[in-house]
Amino acid sequence: MAFSASDAAFEGFRLARRSPLTILIWAVFYAAMTVAILAVAGGAMGNFIELAQGLETGGEPTTAEMTAFMSAYFGFLGLILPISLILGSIAYAAVNRAIVRPAESAFGYLRLGMDELRVLVVQIALGLTIGLGFGLLGGVVFGVLGAVTGMAGEGMAPLLGLLMFVAVIALVCLAVWVSVRLSLALPITVAERRIAIFDSWNLTRGHFWSLLGMALLAFVMCIVVQILLSIVLMPILYFTASGFENLSSLETMSPVEIMTAMAPVAIAILVFSAIVSALQAAIIYAPFASAYLGLSGRNAGGAAPETGPSEPVESSTPEL
Repeated sequence: MAFSASDAAFEGFRLARRSPLTILIWAVFYAAMTVAILAVAGGAMGNFIELAQGLETGGEPTTAEMTAFMSAYFGFLGLILPISLILGSIAYAAVNRAIVRPAESAFGYLRLGMDELRVLVVQIALGLTIGLGFGLLGGVVFGVLGAVTGMAGEGMAPLLGLLMFVAVIALVCLAVWVSVRLSLALPITVAERRIAIFDSWNLTRGHFWSLLGMALLAFVMCIVVQILLSIVLMPILYFTASGFENLSSLETMSPVEIMTAMAPVAIAILVFSAIVSALQAAIIYAPFASAYLGLSGRNAGGAAPETGPSEPVESSTPEL
C-alpha cells in the first residue's frame, strides 16, 4: 500500500462515509463525557473562574488572593488533566483502530483496555519528551541571549532583539519537525499492540514535508467542517433561545428557573459540540493511521507487508 499525503488527508471523511454509525457513537461518547466532566470538575471550574474574575476587577491582588487563585487553578488542573488524558487515549485508540483494525467495529471501536493504556503511556511520554525537551532548550537559548544582552551596550539591543526573534522561529520550526517525525507513534502503538514511542522516527524519514502537508490539509478541513456546522447551528440556537428577549431578566429568576429556561440552549450546544468533536477526531487522527499503513506497507487489519514469492531452493541431491 503506497503512501499518498493528499489521499491520507481525506481518510477521516472516508471513515465517516463508510461508517456514519461510528461517528454517531463517538458523538454520544463525547456528550456523555462532557456531562461527566462537568459533574466531576464543574465546581472546581466555577471556583477558578470566579476567583479569576475577582482578580481582574479587584485591583492589585493580595498575596492571599493569589494563593487562593493558584490553589484553585491547580485543583482544577489536577481534576481535568487526568480525565482529559484518559478520554483522549480512548478517542485516539478508537480512531486508529477504525483504520488499522476495521473489523473490530463493536461499540464504535471504543474500548477501555490495553490499547488505551499503551496509548496513554505514549501520550505522556511524548508530551514529557517534547515539552520538557524544548522547555529546557528554550531556557538555555534565551538564558544565553539574556546574558549577552546584559553584557552588551545599548547599541547591540536591536541586533539582540532580532536574534531573540530568530531563536523563537527556529525553536518553533524544530518543534514542528520533531512532532511530525514522531506523529505516527500512536498508530504504530495501536496497530502493533506495543508501546512504540520512537519507532515513528525511522518510519517517517524522508516524508516530513508530505506528512506536514497532510496534517495542514486535515487541519484546514477540520476548521471548515466546524464553520459549516456552526452555520447550521445558528438557527437552532436562535429558536431555542427565542424566549430570552432580555438577558437581564435572569437576575430575577431562581437557579432552578434559570436551569429550566437554559436547558434547550444547553442541550443544543452539547449536541453540536459532541458532533463536531466526533467529526474532528476522525478528520484529524485518521490521516496519521492511514499514513502509517501506507509507509509501513501493512494492510488494514495488521497484516505485515508481503515480500513476494520465495525463490525455489535448488536441491543438492543429484537427479537420478
